[in-house]
Amino acid sequence: MQHHEVDIEPFTAGDTDRLTAGEVLAGYLHARAGDFLRGLRMYGESGSDTAAAEAAARTLRGAARRIGGGLHTYRPLLDPAWADQLRTELGWLSGTLAQEHACTSRLHRLLGALARLSGATAASSAAAVSVSSVSRTEDQPEGVPSGPGTLTVGASRAGALLDRQLTLARTRAHSAALQALGSSRFHAVADAVAVLASEVPLGPLAAAPAV
Repeated sequence: MQHHEVDIEPFTAGDTDRLTAGEVLAGYLHARAGDFLRGLRMYGESGSDTAAAEAAARTLRGAARRIGGGLHTYRPLLDPAWADQLRTELGWLSGTLAQEHACTSRLHRLLGALARLSGATAASSAAAVSVSSVSRTEDQPEGVPSGPGTLTVGASRAGALLDRQLTLARTRAHSAALQALGSSRFHAVADAVAVLASEVPLGPLAAAPAV
């Protein structure tokens, strides 16, 4: 199981003397739930603005991951059944929204690697083409260089293929994200987070002093 880092805002010694562990955790979860609701409002206001919709989706995804991380890390302080159920739903949402970003990042990374590979062999490719033009035989048609000179052409073709495949995957991921954000499952998650913004189901251990 993946573990998440959770940054809870520091308190002074006087604060922690007066607060319980549950109160500190509740304050953190309230704030992250507020981030989620802001992202939801941004998405509703984005309309046909693609950039604004993507920014809203990033906000939703980030808030969902942080809430899920808090529920996982501090599960002993919470109602475990509630925490597990909400964390599962937030994981579904975060994973769905992350697919489009992952496709875009993968495309840029792979195309960059191909560009570096092609650039690193440019000099040797030019030399190979020059030599092959002198030593070409009748069986080797003009315009078909031998040796490493074909690598740049291959990299270009591979780049075009990657672009087509990953752009298609990104389009599908975008459609899946839109479908998820319009689903009854998402609305149930949003309702649960709205409740979390003001109320956190705590367990008995949450009454211990914060340290």
